[in-house]
Amino acid sequence: MAFAVSLVTLALLDSGAQVVVAHLKPTAPTLFPWPVAGTFDTSFAPEVWLAVIGLTLGTLIIVISIAAQNIPKITELYMQDWISLIYVWSLVLGGAHIFYIKVLQDLGRQPVGSILLNLYGLLPLAILTALPYIFYILQSIQPESVVQQIYRHQSRYMRQLAVILKEGFSYQPWFLRRSQAYLIAGLNQLDDLLAYVAFRGTQAEIISAVSELLQDYISCKPNYPAYFFRLSGAVKGDIAFKTMFDQFSQIEENHTFYEQKCFRLLGNAYVRFLEEGQFPLASLCGSEMCAIAHRILSRGDDILLDLIIIRFNTMMRFAIKHGSRHNEARNLYNLAFHYRRFIESLVHYQRPHLTQKCVHHLRTYGNEVYELAQSSPALYFIVDVFAAELKKVLILVNEQQWEEQLQLELLEEMLRLDNPPELRHPQNGDRPYGKSTGVRLLQMGLALFYLARQQPQFAQRIVADIVEDAAVLGLSEFKRLFHQNCDRLRQAEPRFWEDTDRGNANLYYSEHTEQLGDLQTLVDRACQALEIAQSS
Repeated sequence: MAFAVSLVTLALLDSGAQVVVAHLKPTAPTLFPWPVAGTFDTSFAPEVWLAVIGLTLGTLIIVISIAAQNIPKITELYMQDWISLIYVWSLVLGGAHIFYIKVLQDLGRQPVGSILLNLYGLLPLAILTALPYIFYILQSIQPESVVQQIYRHQSRYMRQLAVILKEGFSYQPWFLRRSQAYLIAGLNQLDDLLAYVAFRGTQAEIISAVSELLQDYISCKPNYPAYFFRLSGAVKGDIAFKTMFDQFSQIEENHTFYEQKCFRLLGNAYVRFLEEGQFPLASLCGSEMCAIAHRILSRGDDILLDLIIIRFNTMMRFAIKHGSRHNEARNLYNLAFHYRRFIESLVHYQRPHLTQKCVHHLRTYGNEVYELAQSSPALYFIVDVFAAELKKVLILVNEQQWEEQLQLELLEEMLRLDNPPELRHPQNGDRPYGKSTGVRLLQMGLALFYLARQQPQFAQRIVADIVEDAAVLGLSEFKRLFHQNCDRLRQAEPRFWEDTDRGNANLYYSEHTEQLGDLQTLVDRACQALEIAQSS
């Protein structure tokens, strides 16, 4: 196609030059006398054309060959660059044009228009644009540019598919296989590029490109007919689906082959970043999952929501394993933040069932982290982080004025955090059983919020759970710790004096400390009731 465009353009220019010369000869005979026409010296032109073509093509071959060592399938991308293809074919045809002129001159003809076009038009233009074209090629093979090219080609193809298939394009097996192969190939190319490139900026661009492609696909997906989601050999033979043979029928039924591929790619990238200690990039994977979830929620696709919940839980499992093995809390700290953002999106889109489901998952993982923290002490702080995230979800749910019973059920999940059934009474000098001090501080802060909102029924449920610690600690020790926590809440500042990946906000700060008196009154009443029960 590029050759045809270049050839047609040159033919039109040549014909135009002949017409112009033919038109000027009668009106300005002194300008083009035949003897002068015979003095045109074109002997140097072929050598100059060959030099320009050799410089350009030689540089092009060297640059592409070197880039191919680190950027997979760069040649395929170059073959899709119409600017480069048209330019190269124009150079080649320009050189062929001067040889055509030389043949005509040897035959005794003097194509004045063609000579003027080549010597004073095409040749100077080729010389002047050779260096800018080389710079253009050097810029286009940069990894960031390659990622953007892949994204643009894939996104444009999705939109074109939506237009074609929406117009009632009939089922064609060859077309289905080619379309699915092109979509999968683009993701594989990004995945290969992620493995080759060592620069974190480029890796971040790749993760963002995969996320944006999936979001674009979700937007175009309603325009695709049902037959488009039949799995062709291009999908079944892809490496990501080799272990999913038993799920092919379900994937076809749910129309999720592309989403499964993207989630696998993001999940594998997340594991890789965990192992390499790339904390910002690992956090980026969670951030992009939140962006994808927001797009899914805007489309109202429950099947994809279930998929992304599974993917979030899988990432949480990987982060817990990594944190336990390396006594490292940073990845869990960041992922808990993204999980909470996802749950907040569910709240904003009024998805109570899925909100309960995700809160339960987060609480379950928090209890598991608490157990693992006995051998990896750095994880104790993550239990507090999970409690803080659940606290924010409960505050949002309350502000959204959800049903009281539903709020109580969500509150029960938070109260069960850090309280798995395996916990035991202290033995042989172990640290005494009781809720983690940080978790209790956060629960007390939540109770203060409910009291400030004039909703004592929620605060009373929190107090009832807090007072359960007295059964193990004893009333005197429990009261001492409770008043100590009250003092910590009074003295807490909104900002911490150190920085983290998420800034320096203080997890334990509460802006409703004026309600501490009411909270203490509720606790005193509960303690009195406990004393009466114990004495009887």
